[in-house]
Amino acid sequence: MSPRDKARYDNGLLLARLELRSLWRRRLAWLVLLALFGMGSVAIAHGSARVARERAAIAVGAAELQEQASYLTTITRADDDLGLLLYYLGMPVSQQPSAWAPVATGLRGVHPASRQLRFLGLVPQLYQTEIGNPMVEQAGHFDLAVVLVFLLPLLIIALGHDVCSRDDDLGTTAAVMAQPVRLSRLVAGRLMIRAAWLSAGLLALLAVAVVALGVPLDGRVAIFAAATLGYAALWWLLVLFVASWRRSSVFNALALLGTWLGACVLLPALLHLVSLAAWPVRGGVELTLVQRLDMNSRWDRPKSETLEPFYRRHPEWAGTVVPNDSFSWPWYYAMHEIGDAQVADEVAEHRAALERRARWTERAAWLLPPLALELLLERLAGNDMTTALLYRDSIARYHESLRHTIYPWIFRFQGLDAFGLDRLPRHHFSSDEVGAPLPGWVGLLGYLLLGLALVPRVSRRLDDVEGSEDADTMTEDVPASVVDAGSGALGS
Repeated sequence: MSPRDKARYDNGLLLARLELRSLWRRRLAWLVLLALFGMGSVAIAHGSARVARERAAIAVGAAELQEQASYLTTITRADDDLGLLLYYLGMPVSQQPSAWAPVATGLRGVHPASRQLRFLGLVPQLYQTEIGNPMVEQAGHFDLAVVLVFLLPLLIIALGHDVCSRDDDLGTTAAVMAQPVRLSRLVAGRLMIRAAWLSAGLLALLAVAVVALGVPLDGRVAIFAAATLGYAALWWLLVLFVASWRRSSVFNALALLGTWLGACVLLPALLHLVSLAAWPVRGGVELTLVQRLDMNSRWDRPKSETLEPFYRRHPEWAGTVVPNDSFSWPWYYAMHEIGDAQVADEVAEHRAALERRARWTERAAWLLPPLALELLLERLAGNDMTTALLYRDSIARYHESLRHTIYPWIFRFQGLDAFGLDRLPRHHFSSDEVGAPLPGWVGLLGYLLLGLALVPRVSRRLDDVEGSEDADTMTEDVPASVVDAGSGALGS
């Protein structure tokens, strides 16, 4: 190593120690770590408690099925057909949460994770939701994704907004400029140390989340950590870009907060409004109402208006004798299926519109890193729109399998002896079984590469001050004591 390179190395090491010592003594640095750990721990606990309640509800629903079936068989006469028993029987359906579900609860607050599916019309049951506080549902639930997407940038702004302007605030700019080191290297060193400080706390928080949630140590852990650190790196690069303007700390903070407000709040809300206007969707309540009105109107129509379209769908039951002047269970269950068929096109359009919205959001995430990280974490947790639609599809397939099993009992007017709970199929759907690709990583990687490509230009802007061109040439001629004399300024 040449004397000049050795001097650069020694001075750089000294400056790093001074900055780290200053950061260690700053109350703000510790408050940032405390806020990160405090909010992160609360988010992990809140998400874990929510998912634990859902798992308990799923377990209770499965345990109650046997008890419910036993009770219904005791109140049903052996010579009665099974229509009334099947009317009350509710089969449990659920979306088994993955181990990552507490990280980003996503749409679990909108679509119930478990329910009882009765052998009636599917549409009213498919779009039913739990009644909750609409303001809470609109605001969303507090989980680790909220901390990482929305609150982590604020902590980065608080810790890094004065990385260059603090010298102006303390009146030590002249001392800093007199040091034998380029300003860009000094600012980059400060920024890297602050980033390492916060990244260490962030990695510790992610490790706590992995241990507390009991997630398997597979590739998803690496994706989780890489995406979060990459997202944080984007905000640190933004701090560097703003610092290169050489403005006051107040200006830097306002500029960074304005960027955060636009990228994390305003632009995602605008994109959401655009998707709503571009692909309007008939609500589930409206679809349910249309199905109900069609089905209920058939009580006053001739039975043939219900049975003829049903027999076209199921010609194997066309020979069933159904009375025209009295109630019968074959006609009643046929009425429910035909009611679903009347809104089948609207249901398909509803699903297609939701798919288009989901694809639009994933494309928009290429331009918005906060949205990209949120979508990636929700997909990782299995609580995104794609998973929710696949869950609905699994319920529809399960309902159809119930029909194939139960229709022979109904249309043959079979009694209690034909019923067997073990003969009924069971529903199973797990978020871990969804093999959809992870969205958002293209946008995060693209912005990160773009930011790194602009770093040389930012460095030239920082060095565009009088005397900075000769800083490197002076390094080998200036003893370390000169640098140490300015330790108060350099470590600020």
